[in-house]
Amino acid sequence: MSDNNRSGAANIPDFEQRRRLRRKRRRRRRIIALTTTIILLILAALAFTFVYAYRDFAGLGGDGKSFTIDIPENADADSVADLLSAREIISCKPAFKFYAGDRYNYQAGRYQLSSDMSYAEILETFAIRKSQQAVETLNLTIPEGYEIRQVAELVEENGLVSADEFINEAENGVFDFEFLNGVARTENRLEGYLFPATYEFSTTDDAHTIINKMLQGFEDNILPIYNSAQTDYTLDEAVILASIIEREAGTEDEMPIVSSVFNNRMYAGMKLESCATVQYILKERKTVLSNEDTAIDSPYNTYMYSGLPVGPIASPGAAAMRAALSPADTQYMYFVADPNGGKNYFSTTYEEHLDKQTRLQNGEPVE
Repeated sequence: MSDNNRSGAANIPDFEQRRRLRRKRRRRRRIIALTTTIILLILAALAFTFVYAYRDFAGLGGDGKSFTIDIPENADADSVADLLSAREIISCKPAFKFYAGDRYNYQAGRYQLSSDMSYAEILETFAIRKSQQAVETLNLTIPEGYEIRQVAELVEENGLVSADEFINEAENGVFDFEFLNGVARTENRLEGYLFPATYEFSTTDDAHTIINKMLQGFEDNILPIYNSAQTDYTLDEAVILASIIEREAGTEDEMPIVSSVFNNRMYAGMKLESCATVQYILKERKTVLSNEDTAIDSPYNTYMYSGLPVGPIASPGAAAMRAALSPADTQYMYFVADPNGGKNYFSTTYEEHLDKQTRLQNGEPVE
């Protein structure tokens, strides 16, 4: 074999290798071209979708036609999108659902919409952001003369917080009011300090917030009366006396006279003998107290112990507080309630007092 033949045979593998390389390059170019084409198509589709969705989002694709739609109860983004799409108010349901998400509450009702409205304008018509949802409020009246336990029950009955939560917060909560520094009691410490009035509460208010508003009511309404008075009573003593007056007086006009009776009795060294203080112990508004009731050993029992009880027995109003600090000028030492309610009969002597009691029991005229 000649040298030329050997050289040609040796070049065959090199030729095949180059041919394979060319084929690989061509395949790679085709793959790159195909991939590029696919990417460009995807980008074009995305761009078209974006423009389509944006035009729908901005209300640019509508023809301005007006539609009346009914939003049903408990509607969500899906059902609203279906409704709007069916009426051709929007054309891109996925975009609307994405935009609305779970951020809105939909108000049931009939609404006028236009096909050239933006998503924001549509939603402003019948939807409220959950973060801006109007908080439901209620006006709650705390009557004068209510005890904390009664206030707690009233709060629970009106769907705010449970009575147990309210009582627990009243006993253990921390409240930033300087006037509370004068309350030495640890039990029933806020009795008498929850000012009776009509309050606006949110249904989301907790026990602390509710009590804080009532304490603010005390600071705004009762504290100025005390601070403007000339008295030897401490604030707590004045509140205690006012709470008894609130419970014993038949009318607001009687309050200064009832106050004079209690002040006269204390000045004379007599026990107050207030039925209301025993009723507070009993947690019951008994019309007639038994001897057993008045013999209960309690620092609230003014039949057993002289002077004021250990704490208030109810929430006094402003009139009762003024009466406690400015009693009428009388010589009365006794009073008896009309069994038919609404009035007290006052006496200077015990004999006169017994006579009025007898007359009332017998249904005879007293005056």
